[in-house]
Amino acid sequence: MIMINMKVSIFLILLTFTLAACSDSKLVTPETEGEKLQILYSNAMELVKKRDFVDAAILFEDIERQYPYSKWSNQAQLMTAFCYYKSQFHDESLDALERFIALYPSSKKISYAYYLRALNYFEQIKDVERDQSMTFKSKQSFYEVIKKYPDSEFVDDAYAKIDIINDRLAAKEIEIARYYQFKQQWISAINRYNKILEEYNTSVYTEEALHRLVEIYFSLGLNEEAKRYASTLGFNFPESDWYAKSYELVKDLS
Repeated sequence: MIMINMKVSIFLILLTFTLAACSDSKLVTPETEGEKLQILYSNAMELVKKRDFVDAAILFEDIERQYPYSKWSNQAQLMTAFCYYKSQFHDESLDALERFIALYPSSKKISYAYYLRALNYFEQIKDVERDQSMTFKSKQSFYEVIKKYPDSEFVDDAYAKIDIINDRLAAKEIEIARYYQFKQQWISAINRYNKILEEYNTSVYTEEALHRLVEIYFSLGLNEEAKRYASTLGFNFPESDWYAKSYELVKDLS
């Protein structure tokens, strides 16, 4: 009797495991295309949570390719772009964004697509001694976000990024202007410093550009011009060290 009961217990345990396996199998095995798609998307999002962005991007691309007409396709495409951006695969991210912008111009997330495109360019900006073409692309793209979607949540950051970009572009101009000034190529130096004042007047180099113009005009004996730029510097940046230096140059001029 004990042996029979033991066999029955073992059978019941095995049966329980079998039923549990069957039950689990029914829960995870998709029966429709929609269920398959939902599982794929969930798996991709799990990879995102784990910061496995490359594998997530590949899975999102699979969703886009296998289910191009589903309600998940456009979101998968945008997530592809995001994951490639996070992986610093900027060309791949930009390709995905261009497709999204072309296919879903009326999407509720279109402003984010434009913003993410600008971020891709921004992250590729090199130091001031190198080619600045990517800097100009980034600036233009952020202005596009501001112009097209002035009420979007990305506008404030777009303006902040433009300020950073202007600092970079002004840094390049100030570097060239200093070189011309050192070589006493006065006209070229003046033009470069004035370009900073006209195009990048919110940059951190505005004060220095004004002071350098004071220096140049003082050196040339053009006292009224020197005093005019010193006055502009003092009015806008009265506590600036650059103004203190300019003031020392012009204080005794009649």
